[in-house]
Amino acid sequence: MAKNTAGFPSLKAENSKAIWLLVSADMIAIALVLTGFVFTQASLSELVQSTFVRGLFFAAIGPLVAVFLNDLLPSNAKDSIVFWRLKDTLPGHRAFSEYAESDPRIDLADLKQKIGEFPQSPRDQNSYWYRLFQKNQSNVIIIDSHKRFLLFRDSSSLTLLILAIAWIASALARAPFSLQATIVVGLMVQFLWLATSARNTGIRLVQNVLALEASDDGGEKK
Repeated sequence: MAKNTAGFPSLKAENSKAIWLLVSADMIAIALVLTGFVFTQASLSELVQSTFVRGLFFAAIGPLVAVFLNDLLPSNAKDSIVFWRLKDTLPGHRAFSEYAESDPRIDLADLKQKIGEFPQSPRDQNSYWYRLFQKNQSNVIIIDSHKRFLLFRDSSSLTLLILAIAWIASALARAPFSLQATIVVGLMVQFLWLATSARNTGIRLVQNVLALEASDDGGEKK
């Protein structure tokens, strides 16, 4: 899987707005749950006013929280969180042994003719795939796939960090168990959704690179 490529910083910057919005929305939702508005009979005007005030506050600090938390975990840790593996975490480690064979767009005979026998070990598979990624990384299909993978991967790890922080904070504040459970369950559902999306887009990135490499025209397939 690609790391520290020429396009990596710009893709992270392009994803930053969506990540800021996600973090701000999570913080607003957590604040509303902890203050009990979701479970009280507060008037609509009170709820709207309180939501607006909190929204302004968290919209302002949300980007700062997102930047801090997003850089708190190294890429390897994020990959482990998303793919639920401690070793050979990336789909590039299984690029040729698993994902090339499962993609009907990839002509394995043509691919072998171009690159020779497929590497066998997970490390060799990822290293060779990364070389192919570097060769094709300027293709619009690869740029889009890479951007989506980074967005979902970073959002997944951020959600898990926010979940842990919110759980500890609510426990220390002695919030009712029902409120703590609401926060944990809500963020866990969000994490599972984002992590699944990250795995799918990561695998698709690997397959898109191999499909482009195997194609005769070098970039028509999508």
